[in-house]
Amino acid sequence: MSINANKDVITRFIMEVWNGNNLDVLDEFLDPAYFDYSYQPRNREGLEHTLLIMQAAFPGHETIIEEIVGEADAVAVCLTLRGTHTGPFRGLSASGKQFEIGGYRFYKIRDGKITLHRALLDLPSLLQQITGQ
Repeated sequence: MSINANKDVITRFIMEVWNGNNLDVLDEFLDPAYFDYSYQPRNREGLEHTLLIMQAAFPGHETIIEEIVGEADAVAVCLTLRGTHTGPFRGLSASGKQFEIGGYRFYKIRDGKITLHRALLDLPSLLQQITGQ
């Protein structure tokens, strides 16, 4: 696939799965051998678990793609994640506070399917914003 086609896959994945909270389309996006360095377990189950946590803690959260870069089978995304803390998260009760953090995601794609994911999100800033500390 072309670099632009790979970038389109990731853009759609973020819009439909992360922003749309649509787990029903995961088969469309994930390779059966999908590996995830960022979640536990390090596979589709870990991704699904994380999506459920995010939706419960921050319903309607939004990922904004600030930059997207592709090369060969790799796509990197610089993003902003924003939302409101209206459910429990990491032992913290809902605060009702809004947050906005930065992050990066790195994907590998083969034949139009995501085979690998790594993420770095500013979790300390998120915790600071929702606790006020």
